[in-house]
Amino acid sequence: MEDIVGYAVAFIFIVAAYKWLTAPAPAPAGPSLGFTPKRITNDMVTQVQTMFPDQPYDNIKYDLLRTGSVELTCNKILEQGYLPRPTAAYYTLYPSQPLHNPPPSNPRPAAPQPTVAPSPQPNLISRFGLQNRVSTEKPDTMLSTEKSAWETTAEKREASLKERKAQMVLAARQRMLAQLSQKD
Repeated sequence: MEDIVGYAVAFIFIVAAYKWLTAPAPAPAGPSLGFTPKRITNDMVTQVQTMFPDQPYDNIKYDLLRTGSVELTCNKILEQGYLPRPTAAYYTLYPSQPLHNPPPSNPRPAAPQPTVAPSPQPNLISRFGLQNRVSTEKPDTMLSTEKSAWETTAEKREASLKERKAQMVLAARQRMLAQLSQKD
């Protein structure tokens, strides 16, 4: 019985010594994010901000520090609709950088700018160069219902696409004119 008590005391002493020797190092006294930050680049932050301009820069950077992946950060934005705000420790470790240069302290008064009348938007007929086809084509021959075949060269495919666009614009114009004539 006396041997069992001695073994138990020795076992407890060995376990306590093992725990003490293998204990993790104490946390640093400064602020901590609560996770080990991953290596990120400004390009990663810019890439996410380009895709989601409504997300704040610090939120994107904080989530990238957590995940280390542009894909995971984008998925989180798409799933949740937002990124969580960084903790206060983030702002002490990574101070915010101004996004724009501050305005000069003594700006010169701006000279009055001459007002320029906005140029009228070209309509589809002029944009596609269909002025000569508007008056020459009959309404029933404008839109062909035949199925177009896949052309062998890129130039032929582009020409075919332009022709189909022109036909669609002219057909839409004819339908609009028909509707206007029915209203009157």
